[in-house]
Amino acid sequence: MKYILLKSFVKKFDFYKRPEQEAIISKIEDIKNYLENNKAPYGLRIKKLSSKIFEARINIHLRIAFFRDKGVVKLFCLGNHDDIKRCLKRLKQLLKVKTGEVKDLPQRAQSSQRGWRS
Repeated sequence: MKYILLKSFVKKFDFYKRPEQEAIISKIEDIKNYLENNKAPYGLRIKKLSSKIFEARINIHLRIAFFRDKGVVKLFCLGNHDDIKRCLKRLKQLLKVKTGEVKDLPQRAQSSQRGWRS
């Protein structure tokens, strides 16, 4: 299985202090072990958020969000519960725009409605 750390994940990782970084690295290793061997150590809590997106809890404050698709795992978000929610909301908006699912975009007001003469 291939593991990819996205820029957004690395940027947040660099923000944390050394002890927190070590805990994050340890949990990433636990996630790898779980995904490859289907054995989760005590305390690793992985929650399925959608068909391909998962959340793993590092500690009471920190979480990791990742994609899992066809032998590739992409770690894309790191932070507290609210950070993960924001990340997922932004991701949902990006996916809608890329796949063309955004409908009913507001149209520009027509000048004739405002009484302008041409």
